[in-house]
Amino acid sequence: MFLAAPQSTLDRVSAPVSVRSRERSTADTRLTRYRGGTYSSTVETVTFTDGTTARTDLIRLNPNVTAYSLDFTAAAPTAPAPYRAQSWSTLPTVRARGVEAQIDWILRNSFPSVGTAELSRRLRDAGYSDTAANIAEHEAIAATQAAIWFFTNDLHLDNRPLNVPTRTTREAGVLTFEFDGAPQLGGYTVDASADAVVSLQKSIDGNNWQPVAGSALHLSGAGRHRKALGVGATTSHTHPGGRATGYCHYRLVVTEGSLDGAEIGFWLQGTSHYRNADRIVQLYDHLLAGARWAARRVPGPELSAASAVITGDRVGPFVLHADRPAALTVDRALLIDAQGTAVTNIEPGAQFWLQPHLGADTATVAAAVAGGRMVAGVAERDDDGGLTPVVLTRPMPMVVDFELGWNRRFRRAASR
Repeated sequence: MFLAAPQSTLDRVSAPVSVRSRERSTADTRLTRYRGGTYSSTVETVTFTDGTTARTDLIRLNPNVTAYSLDFTAAAPTAPAPYRAQSWSTLPTVRARGVEAQIDWILRNSFPSVGTAELSRRLRDAGYSDTAANIAEHEAIAATQAAIWFFTNDLHLDNRPLNVPTRTTREAGVLTFEFDGAPQLGGYTVDASADAVVSLQKSIDGNNWQPVAGSALHLSGAGRHRKALGVGATTSHTHPGGRATGYCHYRLVVTEGSLDGAEIGFWLQGTSHYRNADRIVQLYDHLLAGARWAARRVPGPELSAASAVITGDRVGPFVLHADRPAALTVDRALLIDAQGTAVTNIEPGAQFWLQPHLGADTATVAAAVAGGRMVAGVAERDDDGGLTPVVLTRPMPMVVDFELGWNRRFRRAASR
């Protein structure tokens, strides 16, 4: 049973208004994916927390379209494969369907939509980086791909800092640190509040200790004190190919004064502070933070008819839910605002009404998304569903058609 709104049923009648949506692209979406090159300058290898490694690179589609993978577990084609642009609702991977807003934000705020110089400036401004060097293209691509796989495959890039001890023990005059792996230290910092003299020692097993040459530091007054170590000062072994390892255990010994309440920090010698390159981790962390914020937004137009009623010769109000304005067109009706003025551009959250043509009980509202939409690419011939779906790196013109329907006979019956 439908109840009339708190107004005369002659003027205002609640009636069921149905809304069905369908997305369609207005651009040429014929694409071809070729097998990637072996020696691309933008290839990078990343490591995840479960020990899995992967090579990353932009996926090149013809004609002149780049993309990222949406499924870590799927395979790349071994021969030229035609792809077609699809809406997210048709993706074969269920997990990817619920993270469109996050991936949309990542792609609009990372490479290649944003250049490496601007990305580096944003990382510095956000406090992720304190160096003047810019991120390289292969690093930006790796971070972006890893961030996408975080949402589509629940893969976590290994961003655990190697320069932070896994365990710290405080005893009288001694602070002992245990590290994951065997890092070579490039130096250490002490945030102290009193004068003291300290030096560093190293150990392979945590039992037998040796002094670290040139590690003594005289703390004079409160503040941060920094001590750089010489190259090779904490090298325990050099492997074939020149790769060197350090020690799992270090300790700071106080020879004068006290380190009560002091904070100790370390940096590494000639290597990344993570199992992945520092700049890859920094951009990855930045992208995840932004994507999580974006998850609270509505990525694309949705039309609500929850409060729609038939009032005289109009139906509504309808509410557009989106994260950016949309241009609306309608058939079999006139699109108007609360004052009855014809409108076309609708802001997110704004209400509008339809003034149907005589006898019409359906209408199609087409919403053209401002700035386009990030769309997926799916292999056309993929019988077993094993080929990688991709997401294009540039927005494509997209229209969402809302099919609206209502029952005019209900109003006539109610007004008798």
